[in-house]
Amino acid sequence: MKKSKKTIILTILLIFGISTGGFSLSLEDIQDGVAGFSSNIAQSLPFNSTLGLNWSNAYIGKLFPSIPPHFGAGLSLGFTTFDSGVINSMAALFNESLPWDMDKLILPVYTAEARIGGLFLPFDVGFKVGYLPEIDLFGLDVNYLLVGADVRYAVMEGNIILPQISVGVGLNYLEGGIGVRGSNFTVDFDEGGGGSLTIANPRIGLEWSTYTLDLRAQISKSFIIITPYAGIGATYGWSTAGYNIRADISGDINEAGENYGIVITDAGMSSMVDNESLGFRAFGGLSVNLAILKIDLAGLYSFSDGNYGVSLGFRFQL
Repeated sequence: MKKSKKTIILTILLIFGISTGGFSLSLEDIQDGVAGFSSNIAQSLPFNSTLGLNWSNAYIGKLFPSIPPHFGAGLSLGFTTFDSGVINSMAALFNESLPWDMDKLILPVYTAEARIGGLFLPFDVGFKVGYLPEIDLFGLDVNYLLVGADVRYAVMEGNIILPQISVGVGLNYLEGGIGVRGSNFTVDFDEGGGGSLTIANPRIGLEWSTYTLDLRAQISKSFIIITPYAGIGATYGWSTAGYNIRADISGDINEAGENYGIVITDAGMSSMVDNESLGFRAFGGLSVNLAILKIDLAGLYSFSDGNYGVSLGFRFQL
């Protein structure tokens, strides 16, 4: 855990070009580094938002008329990856090396989820939510929220021979952040006559959020106690990522904010960058069916950037 905490702290500090002993850097370099981070992670957020509600059955059946009525609820845990390149580049810029040799980092997700069958027509509706308020976790301030819903329509309801095939549409909202307490540092800038800011007692945080529209198609077939499945999806995301520094700031505040488009007050500074992206993915896996208990293992792959994900779910389903 100590090594993991050190890794996360170093990552955050390197993105801002700050060392734990204090550092002086230009505001332009900070903005360039965070813009690169924002662009990198914003490509991965829509993919991450598709975790949850990856149920093996392409269609769970009607709520009414049906005996028994079809519905289910459970929990899922998982993660997707994102490229570590921009963080490694920032580290090299400051002659630092990160305590890992990995091309990918992970974004973890958990959700509570439920799905209910449709009325008369062959469709089902799903809901998911995962939430972690800002807490101090081993010296790190972390928070997380994922909410989403989808509707799937069965173009083939399936039977003892034929599989189930469905198409669906979903909406998701994802936000999160991670922060750490840093040491005092100085920020210099040249435009507008030049100046500097003194940042004291900082809490340095990375923040991100995304709204996504998701389209997907899925096929599944049950064989006694297992249900394998596969599908494809397309996700369009409207994402924002950047930083928020809560600190005691003194110096040429007005000049810095006006020249670089940063929100700066004597209590902190922040900058967020917007990105839009379209991504395509494949997903699949299988569930083990033990009466009404289903244990679901899923894998996901993003064609857009080569990232991947895994999720494990447990649910009760009729």
